[in-house]
Amino acid sequence: ANLGEVTAARGRVVKKSSDTADLRGMQMTARRAAFAWLWFVVPVVAIAVSLTGRPFARASWESPVAAFVIIVTVTGLCLIGAIAVLIVGWRHQLAEISILGAALATASVLPLAHGLTLPGLLYGPNSAVMVTAFVAVPLAVLAAAPLLAPATRVSRMLARSWRVWSVGATITGCAIAAAFLIDPNIVPAPTPRSPLALTAIAVSLAGTLVLASRQIRLYRIGRHPASLVAAVGLTYLGLSSLVWLGTAPYTLAWWLAHAADAIGVLGAVAGLLIAHRRDGRIVPTLAPVVNRDPLVALELGLTPVVRHFVAALSQKDRVTRDHVVRVAELAMRAGVRHGLGANRLRALGIGALLHDVGKLTVPDEVLTKPGALTDDEFELMKQHTVWGEALLAPWRMLAPAAPFVRWHHERADGRGYPDGITASQMPTEAALISVCDAWDAMTSDRPYRAGMDDAAALAILRDGAGTQWLPHAVTLVMTELRENGRVAVSAFDHVGDDELADAGRLGNNLVCVCIDALPEAALLRR
Repeated sequence: ANLGEVTAARGRVVKKSSDTADLRGMQMTARRAAFAWLWFVVPVVAIAVSLTGRPFARASWESPVAAFVIIVTVTGLCLIGAIAVLIVGWRHQLAEISILGAALATASVLPLAHGLTLPGLLYGPNSAVMVTAFVAVPLAVLAAAPLLAPATRVSRMLARSWRVWSVGATITGCAIAAAFLIDPNIVPAPTPRSPLALTAIAVSLAGTLVLASRQIRLYRIGRHPASLVAAVGLTYLGLSSLVWLGTAPYTLAWWLAHAADAIGVLGAVAGLLIAHRRDGRIVPTLAPVVNRDPLVALELGLTPVVRHFVAALSQKDRVTRDHVVRVAELAMRAGVRHGLGANRLRALGIGALLHDVGKLTVPDEVLTKPGALTDDEFELMKQHTVWGEALLAPWRMLAPAAPFVRWHHERADGRGYPDGITASQMPTEAALISVCDAWDAMTSDRPYRAGMDDAAALAILRDGAGTQWLPHAVTLVMTELRENGRVAVSAFDHVGDDELADAGRLGNNLVCVCIDALPEAALLRR
């Protein structure tokens, strides 16, 4: 294979897929526009109604029986869904899923008590009906505190005790709800628009919007719709606290606040159902909704093209495949440490995961040669950077990562290949991939030598800072290794497994790594 063949294959694939890609792009844009309208316009209307109370100062539908049935039914469903999330997180040892399950349970059980204590049915006039609604979202935010806290010693301690925290928060929320059902006047009702009420609103909005913004970031990295649905749900949950701006019972604003609370919790459940129908597996369905880890978000959002490329690498040379998944994780960790934005993190992760995809075109006898390469063989091997860029460039989702694949063997002093660019021309992403590539190559066993110990590899990185590698990239990677250790089991270890299984069931032969056929096969699985 050579660059001409790769380019020709690329042209054939792009020609065949252009109409489909344009149609899908327009459909996706329309869906996102509609979703954005729903997310922003409806909450703005709810806020306006809650703030002014006009022209909805009078009750719009005063029906205690209907309110009782609707609120108890919906909050009961919310509580069931939240407990299901908590159980799944516990069973699969997913800390953040369990913590968010506890927060959602708290945000459900107290509104359930609010519905049960509505005056006129099971109870007479009481303060519990207001207090339970007042404390529901702030206590839910408190239950989610380990997800909101910055990376400190305390937050790490809470993370290690996630089982105790999640169960304790759930039991506490249920106990508070039970106390109000036993004695509905145990605590006096708060006054709307009081300093305490305004503080509770601020805490509720701040906590839920921070969680929502992180889910938006995960969506931008992983492109998984469940993260977007979770962000909307969390936003609506916070908006439900606006009822304490002073709206009277049974007004339109009062009903909107209850609807926002239901959308907040049930929206997350709906996102799980949609993602589960798409993925067919419960853990990958739940993870993007609650997991802040960009590594997980990227792994779940990788396109079929990426998965096919990694599967093909695995068939051609398992050593190379294992190498790229470790490099991808370490590079992403360093990128998060550097504070890269969501789009740059996604491009970095894809570029790192596919930085050696051009080796699909390198003959097996050269790629897996146990001894040193000849000059001609090394010149051929060096072309994998150019071929890798050519493979990524046609794909809209992969094109931003193509330059990083081309430049991951460039040097700070300009003596690298293929273009001989210098430090001032090298993007941070390419520099991070270069350092992580070298680190893993030095510390991992290869067919022709054993891996060196960590201390020796770190010394080489330190000595090469400023000549072979960019100093700030070396510092980022070394700091990440020192604080969190080397990559033992990568978050990307399972990438391509489904494609390999499908190849076995369908009798496909990926060992030959036919470049002409690979993108077409990937296109069919989109």
